[in-house]
Amino acid sequence: MLNQLALLFLVLGGCTALMILKDIFRHPHPGRIMNVIWPLTGLYMPFFGWLAWWYLGRKPSRQQKLALLVPQNVHRHAGWPTIFISTSLSAAACILGELITLSIITTLNHYHFLTPLWMQVIICLSISLISGLFLQFLAIKQRESFSLWRTLLVAFRTETFPLLVYQTGIFFFMSLALKFVLNQQIDPLMAMFWFMLQLAMLTGFIFSWPANHFLIKRGLNPAV
Repeated sequence: MLNQLALLFLVLGGCTALMILKDIFRHPHPGRIMNVIWPLTGLYMPFFGWLAWWYLGRKPSRQQKLALLVPQNVHRHAGWPTIFISTSLSAAACILGELITLSIITTLNHYHFLTPLWMQVIICLSISLISGLFLQFLAIKQRESFSLWRTLLVAFRTETFPLLVYQTGIFFFMSLALKFVLNQQIDPLMAMFWFMLQLAMLTGFIFSWPANHFLIKRGLNPAV
């Protein structure tokens, strides 16, 4: 029963991401980086990701306001749509980090190089942080005329804290899933593993929400 539920949610997540991607080709988002982030959002938010895209990403009246395009000194609003967009950027970075880490671990295991769990955590956290800084860098560059180093500094200040909190939520959930559901097995060939990772992404989203709210409310997050 649980395996069937896992497969259902994975299929729904994939279909949601494809629906958003198809719609983006017809209605590109003005924030270029959001054209990548929105389909990734659909992967861990089956159906609800589509509703979020339709309401926050596709409606022209909200695109400019929530496109990561508005300068910091013009708009500083900590409403839920703004926090959602900011948190989804951290989520996209974490998804990229998880996928790349799993590819590295699978390759190492294939050649019989066993990596301890703490090493996997460090690899995943490092790749996620690099991905998050890169996504923030692109968003800030499109919006502001900062120098290269200032853009990197602002991206680091903006993304580091919420991304670390997001990864804390992922690691917390996956540690419980590995113990009680997956029998300590990290197997990308199991649908249950991807379902647990999907739920872990949602857990991280909930964890990171207050962190992004805190930064935006105090003007420390200039990404939105």
